[in-house]
Amino acid sequence: MNVYIWKHIEKVSDRYHEDGGVVVFAETEEMARALANSDGECKIKPEEMPDHVRSCADGPEMVFIFPNAGCC
Repeated sequence: MNVYIWKHIEKVSDRYHEDGGVVVFAETEEMARALANSDGECKIKPEEMPDHVRSCADGPEMVFIFPNAGCC
């Protein structure tokens, strides 16, 4: 299992501030992208590469999406 971290992507949500960061626990980058993009709002583009990839102990695949809270 790996942790894939995107510090900033253009489209995290449909909210007022669309950008933000994403953290995904998955076996492969392909699965990490699929999990993140399956939520219906988050859209990690093919050219948006993870900022960090770290190996971790076995565990369930999961995704954490952090939209930009902005100034409001």
